[in-house]
Amino acid sequence: MMMSKKTSLRLGVAGLALLPLWLTLSSPGGAQSLDEQQQALDCTIEPTTIAQIGSADEGILEEIQVTRGDHVIKGQVLARLEASLETLAVDLARIEAEQDVDVRSREARLAYLREEAERAEKLFQRRIVSDQARDEAMVEEEISALDVESATLRRKVAKVELALAEANLERRTIRSPIDGIVTEVSKAAGEYIHEQAPLLSLARIDELNVEVFVPVRRYGEIALNQKAIVEPVQPIGGRYEAVVSVVDRVFDAASGTFGVRLKLDNSDEALPAGIRCSVLFLQDAAALD
Repeated sequence: MMMSKKTSLRLGVAGLALLPLWLTLSSPGGAQSLDEQQQALDCTIEPTTIAQIGSADEGILEEIQVTRGDHVIKGQVLARLEASLETLAVDLARIEAEQDVDVRSREARLAYLREEAERAEKLFQRRIVSDQARDEAMVEEEISALDVESATLRRKVAKVELALAEANLERRTIRSPIDGIVTEVSKAAGEYIHEQAPLLSLARIDELNVEVFVPVRRYGEIALNQKAIVEPVQPIGGRYEAVVSVVDRVFDAASGTFGVRLKLDNSDEALPAGIRCSVLFLQDAAALD
C-alpha cells in the first residue's frame, strides 16, 4: 500500500521527535542515570554527636579556654571554676598522706618491745623473772604491733582522702568528652554556673550521620551494612560512600515513611554538617562486599 507524501512526512517528523528518548533508553549510561534519578532520596547530613557541656560542680566560672569554631580533642580543658578552697584541701590532704612519722615511730617502739619480750622469755626460761613479767612483756609487744597496724591504716585513709580532695578539685575543671567543634559558648568568665546550666556545645564531625526517610513501599530493600552513595548539595557537592547503621522498624503512619541512618566517614573533617543531600542505596550485591 502506498503512503502519500504528506503522511510519510508526518511519520518522519514524529520519528525524529522520539529519537532522543530512544537513544537515552538504549544507552547504558542513560539507563543508569534514569535509574538513579528514580531511586535517589532526599537526606540530611548531621553530626554524630551534639553534646551540651555543663559542669559537674557549681561556682564562679574563672576562665573559658575555647571559643566558637575551635577544634577540641577528648580530655582537653574547656573551662575552669574558681577553686582556691579545693586547692588548699588538696595541699592539706597531701601533707597528711605523705608523712610517715607516726608509722615509723610506732614501728621503732614495736622493735624495742619485741626485743624486751624475747629477753623476758629467756629470763623466764632461766627462772630469773616471773611468768607475770614475761606475760606483761608479751602483751606490750602485741599492743605495740596493733598500734603499728592502726598507724598504717590511718595513713591509707589519708591517701584516700587525698584522692578524694584531688577528685573534688578536678570537678572544678571542665574537659571535653569528645573530639569535636565548639558550636556555641553560652557563658562568660565571672558568671555563676551550676549543674543544670549548659556552658557550651560541641559537635562531633569526624564521623557523620546521614538521616533519610524512605517510603514504606521500599521496606525490605534496605538492610544493615548496606552501602549507599551520598551527594551533598552544592556548593559542597561530591559523592561519598556511606553505610547503613540503623533501619527503623516503627513507621511514621502520617507520612508513610520509615527512618534510615547511615554512617559517613569524615575523618579528615572535609565535609561540614547540617547540610542537605541526596542518597542512592546500592542494590548490587558486589557493591555490598
